[in-house]
Amino acid sequence: MKHTFTRLLLAAVSAVILASCFPTEEYLYSDAGMCTVLGYNRIRTDNGDIYHIAKNSTGADISDTLKRVMVSCEVMSAVEGKQNEYNVHLIQFAGAFSTAPLRASTMDDEAVGHDGVNVDQAWISGGYFNMHVQVALYNPTTVDHTVNLVYDDVNSTSERLCFELRHNAYGECLENPSCNPGSFVVGGAYASFPLDGILQEGSHTTVHLEWDWYDGSEGSYSREKSTRSGDITLN
Repeated sequence: MKHTFTRLLLAAVSAVILASCFPTEEYLYSDAGMCTVLGYNRIRTDNGDIYHIAKNSTGADISDTLKRVMVSCEVMSAVEGKQNEYNVHLIQFAGAFSTAPLRASTMDDEAVGHDGVNVDQAWISGGYFNMHVQVALYNPTTVDHTVNLVYDDVNSTSERLCFELRHNAYGECLENPSCNPGSFVVGGAYASFPLDGILQEGSHTTVHLEWDWYDGSEGSYSREKSTRSGDITLN
């Protein structure tokens, strides 16, 4: 997935454009969440509904080269003669990078990196592990950062799936003593990792995620990291 994170990071910054005005016409309901891109102006929500983008206030189209996208929209009307298909007004969106998780038992540990990465949102829907991730990087960045989700196929059980989020900054990181800490900014992007062959519906109760992030607070991060973690309970 080399190049993917940096490209989508920049795309997310430019594509999440809040509409300058909101519609005055009536609508059925508002919706926000991760979706699968089906084609030009067509997306499928993780609940299975198909949205046709009939109105777009973002100033940009959702590229059909994207696989997953985070959207906020207002559902305007049902598509005549179709079940679970709706015309929507797109209010804002952000592309999400999507790549299959690596398996801990077979991955190249050094290649996936040990640099700091943060998770400030995480949820599972539509068979995907979705999250908003953050990394520290130069502005402008000098390298292509990569972020991978690692499935711990050694320690996972039928009731508890274990994952780790990993980041390779290729030397552009706070741990590198030759890098100036004052030159870093924190950038974020959405990620959506498919769980095909890992998540068996109804079989697991908990998904556990770990990641390493820098100590301190934004603007004053140290070079030291500590492990953070979180659990998602599946219904």
